[in-house]
Amino acid sequence: MGVTPSSGLAKRVAVLAVALVATAPADAEPFAYITNQKDNSVSVIDTATGDVIKTLPVGIEPAGIAVSRDGSTICVTNPTGKSVTIIDGHSNTVVGDIPVGEGPVGIAVDAKGRYAYVADWYDHRLSLLDLQHKVVVWWIPVGHSPAGVVISPEGSKVYVANRDDDSISEIDVRALAVTRTVKVGKHPFGIALSADGRRLYSANVESNDVSVVDTAAMQVVKTIPVGERPYAVAPTQDRLFVTNQYENTVSVIDAGQLNVIGSIEVGEYPEGISVHPDGIHVYVANWFSNDVSVVDARTLKLEKTIQTGNGSRAFGEFIAQN
Repeated sequence: MGVTPSSGLAKRVAVLAVALVATAPADAEPFAYITNQKDNSVSVIDTATGDVIKTLPVGIEPAGIAVSRDGSTICVTNPTGKSVTIIDGHSNTVVGDIPVGEGPVGIAVDAKGRYAYVADWYDHRLSLLDLQHKVVVWWIPVGHSPAGVVISPEGSKVYVANRDDDSISEIDVRALAVTRTVKVGKHPFGIALSADGRRLYSANVESNDVSVVDTAAMQVVKTIPVGERPYAVAPTQDRLFVTNQYENTVSVIDAGQLNVIGSIEVGEYPEGISVHPDGIHVYVANWFSNDVSVVDARTLKLEKTIQTGNGSRAFGEFIAQN
């Protein structure tokens, strides 16, 4: 399948070189948004109280999630429904749905909630969405079976994990094209960047390890064995947390020494993981136990468990970071 952008869309693409580079985000309410794949819903957690304050119906079998840094916009990928649902972060209401490709999975939203990049598992590309106009404005070919997507802190680069190519591609936002690609472990899925954007971390599902990539050189500098079937990663200032699906655990890595320093038992079949902006609390979505584990990043202890919906996945950045 292909898209020929209309003249109006083509004109908008011409100005993306400036518009897509992020500016400083505003403060946001600390909500966590959890996709429940078997319920076709998103649970909204007030992280101040630990309560689910709302459950929103979205598309068919939602999996991926992304929250803009300012918390204004939340996007949900519906792989079976072939769409992306948009949620307004101020009112916590669904405000739109965009048809996207054959299998949208991973997603990242820019800091201001204006544009989103969506990994299309079957069409092997990223779809660039204009969230205000609710349309696909461009397609960027990437590797085979793209999954996780992240945007660099300043908004000039986008990274995508190409699962079936065992690689990660870097995309230049101004050029809207892949500029570099690096080989990592086997079947990379979830990826994350350090706060300064100098390191990229990849959870490699089949090789049971995490690749650490130097983004300046676009080279792997370390491979760290973790638990069985690592799915997603989330960094704090000095640690990295990795969900291990088959072990019901989270591996903890020292971000300086780049070695495993602990393991935390969480719910059953942990998948999505995000860090609260306080840098202390780590939230883990557990697909089989239908809940979210909250972990203290300092003590490495489980603090609480929050019941959510059926099939909680939350693949992506599901908490606003500012």
